[in-house]
Amino acid sequence: MKHSSFFKASLVVLVSVINLLMPQKVSAQSTVYFFMRKIYNTELDVYQNSKPIFNMVGPVTKSQQVKSAMVLPLETQAPCKRKAVFAATGKTIFSIDATYTNPVNAKIAKYAAEIQLNLTDGATYYVFITRKGFNDLKMELLSDKEAEKMLKDKKFVALDDYDEVN
Repeated sequence: MKHSSFFKASLVVLVSVINLLMPQKVSAQSTVYFFMRKIYNTELDVYQNSKPIFNMVGPVTKSQQVKSAMVLPLETQAPCKRKAVFAATGKTIFSIDATYTNPVNAKIAKYAAEIQLNLTDGATYYVFITRKGFNDLKMELLSDKEAEKMLKDKKFVALDDYDEVN
C-alpha cells in the first residue's frame, strides 16, 4: 500500500512538471505590417477601432524652402514601415487621420481612410497606406509577394514596433 501512494504522488509531480514545460498560449495574436511611401508636410495617425495607437510618419529627409512661392518649407518624409502585434481577433477596423499642411499658403487639409480586417490568431496582414487620386488617401491589403518586396526595401525606414500584447 505504501508503494502505490508513492507511485501516485510521483505521477502527479511528473504531470505537473510536464505541464510547466509545455508552452502555454497566453493570448491570441495577429501581426499587421503598415507601409507608407514618402509623403510631404503630413502628420498621420493610425487608429484601431477608433482608439489611437501610433503615428505613421517617417523622419524628415529633406527640407526645402523656395523663397518666392512658399510660406513654409516643403518637408519630405521618408517612406516607412511599422510592425504591429495585436491581441484582438475578429473584425477590427484600422483607420488613419492625416493632416496635410500646404507649404505655399499654410492651409490645412484633412484626409481619412479605413480598412476592416478579420484578424485571426497567428495570421499576418500587410496594409499599404497610399494616395487615392490627388487629394485623398486609402488603405489597401498587399499580397505576400508585394509585402516581402517592401519589407526588404532599404528605402522604407523601420519605425518602432507596436506590441499590444506585451
